[in-house]
Amino acid sequence: MLIEDEGIVLRSWPLGEADGILSVLTRSHGKIRIAAKRIKKNRLMSTAAAPLSRSRFIYWKGKGELGRLSSASLLSPFGLALSSDYPSYLSSCLMAETADKLLETFQGEEGSYLLLWGALAALAKRRLEPWKVVASFELRLLAQAGWAPGFEECAECGRKGDFFRFSLQMGGWVCEKCARGGEKRYLKSQKAQFCALLKGDWERSGARDPAVEGLARDWVNYYLDRNLNSEKVIREKI
Repeated sequence: MLIEDEGIVLRSWPLGEADGILSVLTRSHGKIRIAAKRIKKNRLMSTAAAPLSRSRFIYWKGKGELGRLSSASLLSPFGLALSSDYPSYLSSCLMAETADKLLETFQGEEGSYLLLWGALAALAKRRLEPWKVVASFELRLLAQAGWAPGFEECAECGRKGDFFRFSLQMGGWVCEKCARGGEKRYLKSQKAQFCALLKGDWERSGARDPAVEGLARDWVNYYLDRNLNSEKVIREKI
């Protein structure tokens, strides 16, 4: 079956001297993997298939998981646009890796594609701090997958209230009665910033707070069940 869709290249790796395999987050078909024959010998196709490129793909899909690329045309060269600003480029790489790892189990819908597209566009326009874009993207991607912490009730007992201890194991904010002793306590302003990042509310997201940024990172790594390959290096730069 021949399929046409637009997508963002999350990752690519070589297959022989001239071929390659692409991991692509598409608008209508979730995350796909497609084999690209002789991709390195076609300059236009190679540019469209480069990591972080948003492109239109036409590919053959058979019974297996791996599709076969027929053609690719570039729509938005995010990789090129972001390469001139190192923190923004590293941030985009981290978001692409997060999406690639998370969507191994959650294949994604149009919302995942639009979320990544919007985050890359925000970085390319230099309107937001890279750390803020990354934290918000990761939290919102997890929320789309069904892993969003509640803010108005205890994650353990369900009691309504404004609580300030956070438990990764219990899945959110917990009351003092349900706390088991190892949960870190956050300030009201820090909880509000975490909530703003989860909603993409830039006006209320405030200045950079390492505690909130660390909580967002821990939340992502807990559900990925592993640290990302590029994370340690990238976090030090953004």
